[in-house]
Amino acid sequence: MRHSDTVAALLRELGQQLAALRREAGLTQENLGALAGFSRSTVSVAEIGRQPHAREFWAACEKALDSGGVLAAGFDQIDAVREAEERAAAYAAQEARETRALAALTAAQHRADVAAGVTAVQPCPHCGSRVAVLTTLIQQPPVPAAAGNANDAVPSRAARTGGTEC
Repeated sequence: MRHSDTVAALLRELGQQLAALRREAGLTQENLGALAGFSRSTVSVAEIGRQPHAREFWAACEKALDSGGVLAAGFDQIDAVREAEERAAAYAAQEARETRALAALTAAQHRADVAAGVTAVQPCPHCGSRVAVLTTLIQQPPVPAAAGNANDAVPSRAARTGGTEC
């Protein structure tokens, strides 16, 4: 998954902070990985900020380095930014869907063969905000009658029952 420039920059900063704390403690990446229960390559990738790791990774490094909560706090900040960006993207997508639906509703209301309108207002299943449910009824073109009289196409009740109408 590609991260936003903001999240990528925060990951790099957190990685640089991890590398500085590791060096300050006099540990190699391999030593820190062993103390934290992760591989050297996991520590290396985290230090360059190339991919996010779970909070457990940062908490384990924090415990191994006795860094007082700065790594977990940094991870939590990145996670909050990522979640805010995802919410903003979901909201923008919902706005785009609503704009398209409104345009379709407006176009449908100007056609004689279409009945359209708002039939309900309910919470969006994705973001929870209230959205209008639009219903569009499109009239089907009549089916051409078979050769002969148009009245022959659909027999009357009397003709179907073989007698008089009740």
